[in-house]
Amino acid sequence: MLRRGVMGLGLALCAAMPARGEPVDILLCLAADVSESVTASEYDLQKEGHASAIEDPDVVDLIASGPHGRIAVLYVEWADQEQQHEGIDWQVVGDLPSARDVAQKIRTAATPPWIGRKVRNTSISEVVQYCLRRFATAPAVSRRRVIDISSDGTNNVGARIDHVRDLAVSQGVVINALAIEDSLSPFPDGTHTRPIGGLVSYFEANVVGGPGAFVEVAKGYASFGDMIRKKFILELAELQEGRTWVRPPL
Repeated sequence: MLRRGVMGLGLALCAAMPARGEPVDILLCLAADVSESVTASEYDLQKEGHASAIEDPDVVDLIASGPHGRIAVLYVEWADQEQQHEGIDWQVVGDLPSARDVAQKIRTAATPPWIGRKVRNTSISEVVQYCLRRFATAPAVSRRRVIDISSDGTNNVGARIDHVRDLAVSQGVVINALAIEDSLSPFPDGTHTRPIGGLVSYFEANVVGGPGAFVEVAKGYASFGDMIRKKFILELAELQEGRTWVRPPL
């Protein structure tokens, strides 16, 4: 029944896709985990990491050198199956001023209302479905739609993440992930949601999917910003028109 319900949602989402809009090279949904395992300082590091990465000159150069020279970005913070918070609505980035504008909006975005409350559960599957729905609201269109998941835990509530991943891939959506390992701040009682074998293996088996999908690793939140920048570069490098994409040295 669960799989049938997820596939039914997929049909509805396909029907809702807009027919018109500004052409861009990527519709990019940035999804940051802000459940209980994320402290206030780690929350700030995630926000700043996304902001500084989107306005990085190398990232902006790659955006500008794509076939259309622009992408559209949505930033969402999430926790359990009922908690997805729109940090910023869809914004088009095509040059340094627009990138800096988006970065500033991420930095000054309102804090999710559940921050400071105990939110033990983590639903990657629900935020993926949220992003799928939000692709239909973008003011732009692109053949390439990407969901960027950053998280330090596993999917422990809501629909099965592998089923939702398969749904997304069936619609032509790519899911990439940043696994935040060795975080210094597990839950207050000392427990955590890290699986046997590590997050990278878990994300590779259950979360990422689609052509060229990959998992990057941040060894704690201190390196989060640098790894987000590297992930953006990987995603954007293949947009170079007339070039064969080779994974760049990072």
